[in-house]
Amino acid sequence: MTCVVLKTFLILSSLVSLIYSQNCKWLRPQQENLNKGILQSFNQMRPLGKSSGTCPQNTTMVPNIDDLYNISQLDNGNRQTYTYSISQVEEAAIAARDVTNQTIRFYKRNHQKFQCDEKAWERMEKLLDYQQNLLDDCIPEGAENPRFQQNMSEYFILLQKIVNEEVDTCACTVVQVNIKRNLQLAALLSSRMRRKHLLKNIPML
Repeated sequence: MTCVVLKTFLILSSLVSLIYSQNCKWLRPQQENLNKGILQSFNQMRPLGKSSGTCPQNTTMVPNIDDLYNISQLDNGNRQTYTYSISQVEEAAIAARDVTNQTIRFYKRNHQKFQCDEKAWERMEKLLDYQQNLLDDCIPEGAENPRFQQNMSEYFILLQKIVNEEVDTCACTVVQVNIKRNLQLAALLSSRMRRKHLLKNIPML
């Protein structure tokens, strides 16, 4: 009886994932332009009058979280979370959405401190909001990626701490470099999911 219930649950989870992936506009190839637009706006938003140099003495303060973006998949095609069994695409979408949300919140709070170019910030905010809406449509209610979300929350708390302690050239550089790195990793993850989705839906000859 337990096996039947478990099998039914997995089938239903797979069907829900299939429906969401089919309606997920984030997976469409043309959204690659969105990735490029976000990164381009970020580069144009760089703090005015700030140096683009590096700060070797401070880089060790920020942990390397590149491995968080290595979205994997269990043998049964789903990753178990606290409340929902999610697909690889959904797990990636949650990660991309969390980076988007954290970036929006961070710059809403700090873009004036950073003396960001206002027009570039407004463009990036609009693009990030648009991406957030796309990602929301790809993620079923109750789906979670707790490991990524917890680590990303702690990561941005640390970046905010750096800014709060001293907004100087070095602090700005450290924060900007690390946020840009996260946006790049999220863009690469998005591209990887789109390629997989495209290959999966190519008709067999």
